[in-house]
Amino acid sequence: MQAVGHFLDDQGRSVFRVYAPQHDALALQLANSTHPMQPAADGYWHLTLPRVAEGTRYQFIVEGRAYPDPASRWQPDGVHGASAVVSVPQVNRQGWSGIAIEDAIIYELHLGTFTPEGTLAAAQTRLPHLQALGITVIELMPLATFPGERNWGYDGTYLFALQPSYGNYADLVAFIEAAHGHGIAVILDVVYNHFGPEGNYAGCFAPYTKQADTPWGAAINFDGEHGAGIRDFYLANTRYWLEEIGFDGFRMDAVSLVFDSSPTSILREITNLARTIGEREQRQVLMIAEHLCNDVNVTAANGLAYHSQWNDDLNHALFAFLTGEQGRHYSSFGSFADIVHAMQNSFVLDGTREHKFYGRLFGTDGRQTHATEHVVHSQNHDQIGNRLHGDRLIATYGRDKALLACMAVMASPYVPMLFMGEEYGETAPFLFFEDFGDPALVQAVREGRQREFAHQGTAPREPHDRLSFEDSKLQWSLLDTEEGQTQLQFYRTLIELKRSGKLGPRDKQQVGIAGDPESLLIAVQTDESLTLMNFSAHTRQVPVSEEWGLILSSNQPGTGGLIPPFSAHIYLRIAD
Repeated sequence: MQAVGHFLDDQGRSVFRVYAPQHDALALQLANSTHPMQPAADGYWHLTLPRVAEGTRYQFIVEGRAYPDPASRWQPDGVHGASAVVSVPQVNRQGWSGIAIEDAIIYELHLGTFTPEGTLAAAQTRLPHLQALGITVIELMPLATFPGERNWGYDGTYLFALQPSYGNYADLVAFIEAAHGHGIAVILDVVYNHFGPEGNYAGCFAPYTKQADTPWGAAINFDGEHGAGIRDFYLANTRYWLEEIGFDGFRMDAVSLVFDSSPTSILREITNLARTIGEREQRQVLMIAEHLCNDVNVTAANGLAYHSQWNDDLNHALFAFLTGEQGRHYSSFGSFADIVHAMQNSFVLDGTREHKFYGRLFGTDGRQTHATEHVVHSQNHDQIGNRLHGDRLIATYGRDKALLACMAVMASPYVPMLFMGEEYGETAPFLFFEDFGDPALVQAVREGRQREFAHQGTAPREPHDRLSFEDSKLQWSLLDTEEGQTQLQFYRTLIELKRSGKLGPRDKQQVGIAGDPESLLIAVQTDESLTLMNFSAHTRQVPVSEEWGLILSSNQPGTGGLIPPFSAHIYLRIAD
């Protein structure tokens, strides 16, 4: 695997390298000059020049037309503009060994809406807040360059290039180094299953996609004709973000929609590379997959070998029961038993039940998996943002149910993940938004969203309207309210208990979970803690022996062991 795009060789010269196996001639347009490129037997074209100045614009000439570099590191003029030569600094990792999956408390955030400024520099100022909260891993939603200035990030078209509206590479490195200084790892959400729909010129160079579809566009050609160079492209991208820049790992988007029939899946090659980088640099490199299909093979040592995967079943079970909603992916859930099953066994849809949305048996048996192989949450960007109004659980169904759901997540033995702002009770929505430049694409997205929610009888917010983006920004002023501070302290205590191992230790064998379908009470017990969760609309009285002392309640506890509706208590064992 060699570097792609523009890079410096060991003599400090500028090298330009691009994969174009189906073309007979290629040239580099550099500022106002044009230089023919040389082919290699592997389908790559290359050119070496004296070091090119920072900021110099360049394009590749293919069949008489100029296109940006598919492996561009910087697109200062947008996705349709020329690429630019840029210096990419590396994170200083001296003294940093990373965070193990066993110690992960993950915080998912979207840079554009995390702060009023929506930049890396502004996000850096919030790191002390996250450290005090107890966060050990930040998961950044995708940073690859997308059309316009606002997007969730899953429409990226230049996978090597930092989105300019978030800042420059110095800002990125400063953010990661500052996070490390606060004891926090930073992992990057990457999209290797499709390209965004606007500004993708990779197909003008090579067959990057194939005749297979994802919900968001054509699938990547990892196993077809000329697929070898495309595999190299994605492996080079992995090395770029993890090694050249210094991220602490990946969350990989929808890997079940990476279609690869090769003897060794590209997904396994990527995890192998990530582990090799970690071993060579003596640091933890976390690999977390969003798979969507409840497949134990994702984390199996003889499978794809990810450290962990997103497990939506606990979220779906909690949300469906607490809200009564049955749309889309919630249609297969809704019973109290589903919550108990998810907490005990990881997957609810475990190959024995039909997924009502897909109309087929779904999933695999996760009982033998380790607890750290599952990342669980009460909310994430998908669960909020793909709702009609982008509404958070707390905004629509109240604080009691939101905190109860969070306590179930933390009391489980799995790896917990928070979505930005939930720690202080954020009520702003997280809406779907975009800034496409193609009017036809803007209209197509608008109509698609309208069709998706037509059954609800209300039109969704306009994705292209800047207000959909602005209204999704966190309201940090809520942190200064009495309610905000109370909830923040609640979350801090909860996370402290989780990190100490007193609550929800990362081992299923150390956590006893029992649910009563009549009272709708769940008891979670470890050697050091007892958590009682009331999922009913009625106050429940639970006798608790004197060996347990109440340490945390999601609602004001009543006397005599009374637990209010949709509330939870945590007790610690009193020392002799």
